[in-house]
Amino acid sequence: MQKKLCSNVNSQSEPNEIRAMNYLAHLVIGGPDPHLMVGNFMGDAIKGRAHSLLPDAIAEGVMMHRWIDSEADAHPASIASRADLRPVLGRMSAVGLDLLHDHFLAQNFEAVLPAWPLGQFVGHVETILSERQLEMPERSQRFLNAMVQHRWLMGYGDREEMIKVCASMDARLAWESNLDQLFEAVDVIGASVLEERFLELMTDLMARRSAKWPSW
Repeated sequence: MQKKLCSNVNSQSEPNEIRAMNYLAHLVIGGPDPHLMVGNFMGDAIKGRAHSLLPDAIAEGVMMHRWIDSEADAHPASIASRADLRPVLGRMSAVGLDLLHDHFLAQNFEAVLPAWPLGQFVGHVETILSERQLEMPERSQRFLNAMVQHRWLMGYGDREEMIKVCASMDARLAWESNLDQLFEAVDVIGASVLEERFLELMTDLMARRSAKWPSW
């Protein structure tokens, strides 16, 4: 039986949890340090100054997660792509772009991270995160269990699987959503245009984060 990419997290997701779909990109940009990886992974579940209660290295990972979000959102490539998606997706354009970024990353993984085939990378980070699961908030543990069980990170590169993700997210949202039209919008804009912008974004963020934290 084919596993679904987006199921059994919870019946109706919070807006912030829905937004935080680009876990693959976060894990790649975040780098190899296990402590930073744990903090980065659970970054969306740590609000305000709650990171100050965590061990220093994990708290630094939370701050890294916020840096990635802020820099990616403000990047000219992201701004241009959100603007192109907005006529179709409206308020969901930012969520749709997050999904597309993981989709393009999975499809271009060895170009972004040449030393790591996607399957090997996924196995590596899943092992580290699973071993540190009890250090995470319940929300992050729940997401990690579903991510590993359903092999979400491996499925992001498949367009048909991503369409299922979009439909599943639409069904779980408490407001009207048309994420199921994401790839229709991609076809109108041109996948190559969006993909080129994504690769520009990743190249820039990978270079800039290397000045701050350990690299793969």
